Amino acid sequence: MKNPIRFDTSLPALVAVLRADYPGDLAAAQPIVIRDFEGRLGVILDAPNEDLDGLNRAVIARLGPYARPDEPVRGRDAPGVLRLVEEATSVASLTIDGVTLRLLDRRIVGADWMAPPVLEANQIPRFAFVSIKGGVGRSTALSIIAAHLAKNGHRVLAVDLDLEAPGLGATLLEEKELPLYGVVDWLIENRLSQIDTRFRADCIGRSSLLDGVAVVPAFGSQTLDNPADALAKIARASLEDIRDGARFAFRDQVRDMIESFEATGDFDVVLIDGRAGLHETTATPVLGLGAKVLLFGINEPQTFQGYGFLLAHIRDRVLAGSRWEDNVWFVQAKADPGDAKAAEERFNVLWNRDEGGGSSSESLGPDDLELDWADSDASAPQPKESAPMLRILNDERYRNFNPVMNRTQLDERLVQSTFGEVLDWVDEQMALYK
Repeated sequence: MKNPIRFDTSLPALVAVLRADYPGDLAAAQPIVIRDFEGRLGVILDAPNEDLDGLNRAVIARLGPYARPDEPVRGRDAPGVLRLVEEATSVASLTIDGVTLRLLDRRIVGADWMAPPVLEANQIPRFAFVSIKGGVGRSTALSIIAAHLAKNGHRVLAVDLDLEAPGLGATLLEEKELPLYGVVDWLIENRLSQIDTRFRADCIGRSSLLDGVAVVPAFGSQTLDNPADALAKIARASLEDIRDGARFAFRDQVRDMIESFEATGDFDVVLIDGRAGLHETTATPVLGLGAKVLLFGINEPQTFQGYGFLLAHIRDRVLAGSRWEDNVWFVQAKADPGDAKAAEERFNVLWNRDEGGGSSSESLGPDDLELDWADSDASAPQPKESAPMLRILNDERYRNFNPVMNRTQLDERLVQSTFGEVLDWVDEQMALYK
């Protein structure tokens, strides 16, 4: 009995069938593979109609439930195909067993992970704080950096996108400073109600910790007064919107929100706290905001496994993913001097790991039917040999971080001794915007 097809083997199995049964030059046929919401596969080929029946039988026989049940193989002249060919120009090419193809990956959730990264430099610098796990000091570092920038005269806006485990509101704001609304409210009201200058102002809390720090928390005081509605709000906050008949993704909604705050002219820099893990909403700070991305982690297997998944996906599945790497840094949190060398080596191995499959950041040509697809990765930028790394030292004095109650945690000498490397890096990045 043959091994059954599973999700991980379905795409290579499809390629194997095409290599065996397609009668012509498969590279010249320029395959476009469509994977539906359930994981079933179909393919568009530049193939004569007389060859399609045999290909369809072969694909269905080999892939079984992983083949689309209704004509998994279609020619380029089939109804609706032109639209898919046009869409394929926005995704990266893959090379699987020597065959270059484009994959249109249909998702009920996580579609933002497939969108090309925003690479344009924003007029106002943005820094995104992301981690695979919670408890690695990500939000603490954001708060320290916010205070540092404010002390240097910058007007700082901190935005909490960790909608399910928020922390910035309680960390940077006293209870009386919490605004009426937060990010969750914005995302809901933007879809159903109306966003105006009054509502925008009611989403911003001004911190008394330091003059110049403002916070848009995940939740405002309205939700704290009505806690039974919090979970109902979270369930709706990340839904896609429809505007003028077109899909308006979560990342687009968040980008519009941040741009609205920036448009007030009240802020010089925006710090964005993402949620831990590889949830679909994490794609927004990682890929969708044009931010400098800080990937936090401690020296443990979960860190490297999680970021291995992230890097492999972006390099192999996201158009222009290699260019995104110019704006990403690893942050080894809670670092001990004794494991500095070992951690650096592990990050370097992760950064330079070849996950296979191959990718190309070249876009397709302008002709929808005669597309000039790259068939190799020869021109694809190669990752840096040394991982871009920063360190935050392990310091028990920050185990229970609550500067609202313990302002000595913002003492300049204490902060510099623990966070100095990251703070110097932030100052260097801010100088680029002058």
